[in-house]
Amino acid sequence: MKRMAFILIGSILFSLTQISGQKNTAAEYWRMEQDSLYKKLVERQTAGETLSEQEQTTLAGYKARLSKYFEGLPDEEKSLYYKYRAKWASDSGRAYNVPPGPETNVFSGERSMYTQYLIASGLFGAFYGGAAIAVLGLEDDEGLVAGIPLLTAGASVLLPIITLKDKFVSYNSLSLAIHGKAMGAAQGLALGALLIGEEVDDGKLLLAISTASSIGMGRLGYSLGKNKPWTEGRAGLYSYYGTIMPLEGLALIGALNVEDIRIIGLTSLISGAGGYLIADRIADHHDYTIGDINATGTLAGINALLGFLILSDLADDSEDLDPSLILIPAVGALGGTIAGHILTRDTKLSPQQGRNIALAAAGGEAIGLGMATLFTPESMFPYYALSYVTGITAYAIMIGIYKKNNSLSFSGNLKNPGWKINIMPQNLLLNKKIGTYAFSHPGKRIDFLPAFSATLNF
Repeated sequence: MKRMAFILIGSILFSLTQISGQKNTAAEYWRMEQDSLYKKLVERQTAGETLSEQEQTTLAGYKARLSKYFEGLPDEEKSLYYKYRAKWASDSGRAYNVPPGPETNVFSGERSMYTQYLIASGLFGAFYGGAAIAVLGLEDDEGLVAGIPLLTAGASVLLPIITLKDKFVSYNSLSLAIHGKAMGAAQGLALGALLIGEEVDDGKLLLAISTASSIGMGRLGYSLGKNKPWTEGRAGLYSYYGTIMPLEGLALIGALNVEDIRIIGLTSLISGAGGYLIADRIADHHDYTIGDINATGTLAGINALLGFLILSDLADDSEDLDPSLILIPAVGALGGTIAGHILTRDTKLSPQQGRNIALAAAGGEAIGLGMATLFTPESMFPYYALSYVTGITAYAIMIGIYKKNNSLSFSGNLKNPGWKINIMPQNLLLNKKIGTYAFSHPGKRIDFLPAFSATLNF
């Protein structure tokens, strides 16, 4: 029964990390309008070019997707869009700098991540207070042990309330700030291990470095999210690779059975920096959405969970495991990441679609676990093998449905006739010049440009 519970809990935990409030914002709608492929097709069509059937379908589908997203905007967001779109276009795409309206319920996630940012700041503030107690050696005073974390937590909440006059926090600022604080603490430990070496038993100095790194990286993440015109997908890539790559590096060190603490710390730092570089390169070539990143993380989580369950199964059969076996979940997570990028390329999943995929995969694994439980096999293998198969099947089905819907079926929602007409009055002027040239070169075949073109789709 413990094994069954472990499989079920593990399969559901990764999906719960995807759950957050859905939001339709004016800023995100404006970003959707700036999609490079969409703008290129519109420019070509406006210039009078005849698009291929596939290009017409893609353009029509994306226009319908924009229309559906706009219909889901609250009235105040629509007003903000019309009010600020000219400013955004002339300000390097900084669509996230939108002053909030006075009646906005920021906790709903419709406009701002302000309340979530305050909660996260309070939680990390309590952590910093606890770290201060340990560093200063105040553990013997019960009053200080209880009071200092509360003081630092309260101060961490009040400080942004006082300093953030517009009470606006973008998704990028929130996610990168949380990532910076969490990974800053972890990488601070790695930096401390690199600097201190075998003296890591002096935990106070190590903890002080970790805390300082967390605070600094948290501020850096918030600043980048506020000042960089990044899409949510790009910010998500930085957070994703900044987390997974240090774990991959540590898994490799564990497989090689390296015990030098400085090498371990250096590996974590280098792999973390490499993760951000990888994310930057991917973002330069592919415009993944935050929904795409969530779906990719789901597939990586499914594969990593399978790897850990295999390790657990092997541990029951052998007391002396080869350290290299730790690469099983590491390779699974990395392979799931690569496969996820391939599957979600040009899919443009919304945040809600990404969460639906994660929840569907968790539900599929629960079904597989339930099917295996009906036969109560003695071996652990049927439990995790069947749950993995049903989970990955549900994942693939949802990806296929959303990919088809996002790329094709939106065109079916358009109430346009089958005729596609392009009017090109500028060609009349060009034809006069062509006529002059044709008259002076009677031996050459000269084709005039059409003033309009029309196609009929049945």
